[in-house]
Amino acid sequence: MSLLWLNGTLIDKADAKVSPFDHGFLYGDGVWEPLRIFAGKVFRVEQHLEALFSAASVLGIEIPLSRQELTAAIESTVTANDRTEGYIRVIVSRGPGTLGPDPRRIAAQVVVIAEEYQPFPLELYGHGLHAAIVPIPIDAEQSINRVRTLGRPHVVLAKQHALRNGCLEAIFTQKTGELVGTTEGFLFLIKDGAVIVAGGQPHDVTGFAVAAMAGDSGLVVAAYAVKLADLVAADEAFLAGTACGVIGIVRVDGQDIGKGTEGPVTAAIRDGYRTLTRGSG
Repeated sequence: MSLLWLNGTLIDKADAKVSPFDHGFLYGDGVWEPLRIFAGKVFRVEQHLEALFSAASVLGIEIPLSRQELTAAIESTVTANDRTEGYIRVIVSRGPGTLGPDPRRIAAQVVVIAEEYQPFPLELYGHGLHAAIVPIPIDAEQSINRVRTLGRPHVVLAKQHALRNGCLEAIFTQKTGELVGTTEGFLFLIKDGAVIVAGGQPHDVTGFAVAAMAGDSGLVVAAYAVKLADLVAADEAFLAGTACGVIGIVRVDGQDIGKGTEGPVTAAIRDGYRTLTRGSG
């Protein structure tokens, strides 16, 4: 049995119901944020909730809980499911209303899920992913594309494109050609020993944490606009995200990156992230 937290009540997921008039269902009018539990501790909950509240403000949704109350809801869901490791998703929808998009007089709904989600096979860690460039660019400057809304068809289409091309991950571009992240997290390159963060990517708590950790470990970290030519010329590449952690990208659109295998800097950063998430973090 898996329990989720729905508007203040822990309920079996099989019994959970969402109204067909909920604007999250009708219009994708809602937001969500992923978190991770490591060794019984939710990693960087304050930063994740700040991202959630910021995303809600973009859509003009008022979350009916304080950060402290939402933290308590997360902790109670984790405890109820006896989780010491795993994945958490907090979802806030606009709530049930009419068939029209009018958001007035609608009460937001809050769901907390604590289960497991591992987007890539564990055996690929240490070997690396093949990725595909999404052929249709996104407008990374639009605020709505920089937060996790319930309506994200571009992510679904990107994953479908990757799978059709024999890959497990997809990389987004914008019209000017810059690479602006992946379906699962921040995109990083390694060139001549320096860690490069692709600029213009949507906010990601884990991506920022990995970048800061790399800098603290003595690596040179820089952020700038990255194009496909930069990626294929890199010595190594990896992505960092809440669900997937740190994993190498070794081929993109059929072209090897570096030696076509996960490199030593990526492996060292993954080891550092493992220490970070199980330390004081």
